[in-house]
Amino acid sequence: MLARNPDHRRRPGDAPWRRCRLAIGAAVLCAALPAAAFTFTDGTKLACTARGVTISEYEAPPDDPVVAGRVGRAQTDGTNYVIAWNVPRLNALPPEVHDFIFFHECAHAQLRTDDEVRANCEGLKAMRAAGRAGAAIEAKLAAFFGAETAYWRGTLACANALAGQPGTTPAKK
Repeated sequence: MLARNPDHRRRPGDAPWRRCRLAIGAAVLCAALPAAAFTFTDGTKLACTARGVTISEYEAPPDDPVVAGRVGRAQTDGTNYVIAWNVPRLNALPPEVHDFIFFHECAHAQLRTDDEVRANCEGLKAMRAAGRAGAAIEAKLAAFFGAETAYWRGTLACANALAGQPGTTPAKK
């Protein structure tokens, strides 16, 4: 058994500082951990995977240049992708758009592309395949993005042509 050194005593004022340092360290560690999965507006979660690897996600501070002026951003360091979320902006979106953005950003990582319409196209196809899209949801997405904009028309043309469908898929919900 080890004997305690009598000269190595805690000072009475050390305990609060020690607890404070531990609490601050734990908070910093938790804030730095990537999110395990995206939370949809219905409370369910889904992780983005690309080429068999789960894509890390994290909540970026709203003033972070990575997400400045954006809801989210999939980016790479040349090898791995990560998705940064501007949570206040994400949570301000209509529910259908909030959920679509996950599929859109995940498609960026899966396809390794910066092409917004292509990410929309593949994101919409993935949203359909997951049973989270359909005529009613897609009508709300079209209203949000502008049904007659080249951006949304290109999204639908791609998603529908590649799926061999003349229009949107029937609602699955």
